[in-house]
Amino acid sequence: MSETFKEFKEHSVAEFFRKNKHMLGYSGKIRSMTTIVHELVTNSLDACEEALILPEVKVEIEKLGTDHYRVAVEDNGPGIPPEFVPKVFGKMLAGSKMHRHIQSRGQQGIGAAGVLLFSQITTGKPLKVITSLGDGKIYEMKVKMDVEKNEGKIVEMKVKKGNWRGTRVEGEFKEVSYNRGEYGPYEYLRRISIATPHAKIILKDPYGEVVFDRVIDEIPTKPKELKPHPYGLTVDELLYIARKTKAKKVSSMLTSELSRVSSKKVKELERHILRDLILKNFKGSIFFDRVVNLYLNYNVKGLVKKFKEYLSEEEVEYVKSLINSLPESLEELKDFVLKYLIMDYLLKKLNKEEIEKIKNHFKKSPDKFIEWAEKNYLSATTISEMNKKIKKLVRDPEEFLEEIKKKKLISNEEIKKLEEKVKELLNKEPRALTWEEAELIVRCLQNMEFKAPPTSGLRPIGAENIEKSLKELLKPDFVKAITRNPKTYRGGIPFIVEVGLAYGGEAGRQGDEGRKMEIMRFANHVPLLYDASACGITRAVKSINWKRYGIKEDAPITVFVNLVSTFIPYTSAGKQAIACGEHENEEIYNEIRHALMICARELEKYLSRIRKEMEEEKKRKYVMKYAKIFAEALANILNKPVEEIEEKVIKLLEKS
Repeated sequence: MSETFKEFKEHSVAEFFRKNKHMLGYSGKIRSMTTIVHELVTNSLDACEEALILPEVKVEIEKLGTDHYRVAVEDNGPGIPPEFVPKVFGKMLAGSKMHRHIQSRGQQGIGAAGVLLFSQITTGKPLKVITSLGDGKIYEMKVKMDVEKNEGKIVEMKVKKGNWRGTRVEGEFKEVSYNRGEYGPYEYLRRISIATPHAKIILKDPYGEVVFDRVIDEIPTKPKELKPHPYGLTVDELLYIARKTKAKKVSSMLTSELSRVSSKKVKELERHILRDLILKNFKGSIFFDRVVNLYLNYNVKGLVKKFKEYLSEEEVEYVKSLINSLPESLEELKDFVLKYLIMDYLLKKLNKEEIEKIKNHFKKSPDKFIEWAEKNYLSATTISEMNKKIKKLVRDPEEFLEEIKKKKLISNEEIKKLEEKVKELLNKEPRALTWEEAELIVRCLQNMEFKAPPTSGLRPIGAENIEKSLKELLKPDFVKAITRNPKTYRGGIPFIVEVGLAYGGEAGRQGDEGRKMEIMRFANHVPLLYDASACGITRAVKSINWKRYGIKEDAPITVFVNLVSTFIPYTSAGKQAIACGEHENEEIYNEIRHALMICARELEKYLSRIRKEMEEEKKRKYVMKYAKIFAEALANILNKPVEEIEEKVIKLLEKS
């Protein structure tokens, strides 16, 4: 055996993360502490909401020594069945959310197990888990992880009697630090209290106790699990569905497992697959050239009809012959596109002299004709529009099949054979699908038109609740929030953007150079404290011309942005920044900008009103200053008491 392979070993996912703990957010002492609190608190909130319980979460942070702390998180949730505790806390990639298309704070099944792993590799100690289902039994367990096997083990267990219900997780951690700065657990809990207005969060830390009380007593409705939408479907995902489905046929699998796919859509899919099989069978042949040419000539006829009133029959025939005279050796599609565009341009723009010029140039130098024509007559916009037209025509399977039958480009027998092949594919057992067949189905589905996916799987905070939370926490002079209508990105992934602006009071953040704008970023109600400069939310906020709305750089303003989706496009595994911008997931970026501008206009009106009131008050004080002098002079003229005149002057000024 080669020396190289003597050292070849398999490793578990837990071993991988033990060596790469930074990928779980454990990098830096403050960030590691924040990650611990984040993972345990989000687990508690998700558990309470899943069970329709108003969450009450207690976080305790106790310093034991230098960079050594004990952290405990306790909730009033439904509790964890004792047999699941080793899996919840001791096994990576085990959970109830990863396989579901549903909005949630966590999805991968790594968070809680990551906390145990970090405790174990920094202190060697297990996590202590106390849990009860409210059935009179309270389970106290100490859990460790077998890193090589990626399995949790209960090393100690006690059962007590009691009426408590919930879960408490305690652990010791080293290589961590704590303060109340803008990147620590305090700030994390401060922000998550805004995004979770129905939760009560209590923090006990070395500085004392802080209570972030709930501002609403209503439990949010649970988001519904969504089926995958065809526009967001991948080949691998379709094959995964095929392996798990209970459906007996591919056609019934598509209607039962995918969103917005009806029996009618499956019939339409048959025609799309047939179209693709025809093109696949004949691609590269004379047939394929004729098909492409057919579609282009179809459009040319339409143009001739449209512009024939401006041209004589001779001119129309001349232009047609000019197009048909282009040599067949030129690049296939580029050649056809050029023919079409020249035809379009000739009919719309050119006179006889220009036509003659084009004809002469072609005869003189046919090899360089395309380059010359593009340079002189074709803009990038024109080419782009032409490509869209071709794509639309080729995508319409009914029109395609009608035309090739009419032109007898393929026999009826051949079409029948291919139709049988399509039926065979859609009637086959899903588990028997090959990669090539799944690829064909996905490609055809994504060429079809579907309604946007349902938004019942999304649960926004709500504009009213955001405003209540911001008022409670920041005591601002002005607050405005908006929840945008649901949209989709990447073809079919639903999302909602929520934005809030708070001005005055305790809004904004005190920096080294004075007051500055505070940007609070959230994804599915979870605060994003790190990697702000790499985040599309930050870029969207900074792209707004705030001066236009009368807002200065040092204004006491807090900007709140929450992105809600069944799939958040994070920039990395650290899940601290959103990938969106002018050229990437621009639908999200533009929604954030639009929402910010709507709120900013309301703030502009408020600031304008305040400035006007201040100016009027200043003017009033100035006038009142001289009211007494004016009253004395007027009293002398009218020969009346000064007090009487002064009182009337003041009343008159106050009314003005």
